[in-house]
Amino acid sequence: MKSRPSIVKELMLFLALASSATAYISVVTGANGFVGRHVVHSLLRQDPKQNDGQVIVCLVRSDKVPYEESYWNAHLMDMDQSSKDNLCVKVMPYDMLDDGVTLKNALEFGMEKDSSCPICVYHIASVFGPTPDPIQTAKDNVKSAEDAVRILDRCYQRHPSSKLRLVLTSSMAAVRATDQTPLNGKFYTHHDWNTLSKLNGDNWGSCYQWSKAESERAALELVKECNERYAKEDGKSDNREIEMVALNPSFVFGPPPPMPSKMKEEMAAGSSSYSLTLINQWLHGKSPVQSRLCADVRDVAMAHVAAGRMEKLPKDDADRRYILSTEKRLSSEATAEALIRGVKQAQKVNGGEMDVDFSKITCDTQFTGGAIKIGDQEVEASDRLQRDLGVVCRSVEETMQDMAEAMLSGEAF
Repeated sequence: MKSRPSIVKELMLFLALASSATAYISVVTGANGFVGRHVVHSLLRQDPKQNDGQVIVCLVRSDKVPYEESYWNAHLMDMDQSSKDNLCVKVMPYDMLDDGVTLKNALEFGMEKDSSCPICVYHIASVFGPTPDPIQTAKDNVKSAEDAVRILDRCYQRHPSSKLRLVLTSSMAAVRATDQTPLNGKFYTHHDWNTLSKLNGDNWGSCYQWSKAESERAALELVKECNERYAKEDGKSDNREIEMVALNPSFVFGPPPPMPSKMKEEMAAGSSSYSLTLINQWLHGKSPVQSRLCADVRDVAMAHVAAGRMEKLPKDDADRRYILSTEKRLSSEATAEALIRGVKQAQKVNGGEMDVDFSKITCDTQFTGGAIKIGDQEVEASDRLQRDLGVVCRSVEETMQDMAEAMLSGEAF
């Protein structure tokens, strides 16, 4: 459960966002995923006044639309905002391979509601994991990022007075490849780029890493081309600009998204995540606990909202890129101890034994950290996150304990 520092930092971010309250149109691709759903929850403020004028479009695969509509309707009822005319949460179908058509439809829906407020596309959707053709999957990931920029460009052509921003969910995979040496020889920063991962049909992981780096590069290049064209076309008479922020989370762990009170029995039908599967395997001895450089999904979600609503972005494009991560790896043994504390807390709260045999939990003690050893600083991130986005990453211990407790208690947050 939340520690005092976590509560304080969430309150600080809430107050920061509340102090500049305005209407927003937010379009979230992959809104039913682990990160996407948390982002939508972070967009929805608990204070009804902070939701005035909000339009949130949740883009999901067409077969997921009915369930997601039920989910958000039930959640808004829990928030006592289901009948509020000044808040719109709309679920729409999304296909990342349709040349941007479904994204365009979502933007048009939002602008029909209010074309004068800022618009932010949170492009989170991406294919992760083995596929029959990992090279094509990687190329599809890149194309979906390019399509997001192209659709925003078309939006500007129809609505030149709009304020458009793209928050691209990238990855640490775009910062470095496996065993890649940092530019400064010590730790990775937002200036590092993955230069080693290649397309390899026999290695889906390498394909995925390549796709994250290439997606970010391609989107940034298109944004620059669009903005240069606007400057030539508009001169000094207008301020058209597609603003882009790239967020690079490390491995994302954390509690599952909350289930509405009326849907508690449908937990299995909610969003899924490889990290949830991995923790389940660790707790039940199906694979050894690993040392991972990681970020808490709640911090990742808060960073997305903050990036989407920053009033003034850094001047240099290179500084509009943020690593979202704790700065050091926790050992596999310490990670296992945090998970066990979470299990024990769940047992205490629920007044019974959990289906977890501690003797079966093992740790991977062979892995030493790769290019940077476990326990040494691996990334530089915390100062920029706190200064620019108001986000302070939770400790790995807190994340793992909260995650185990929430998963075994059937709760979230």
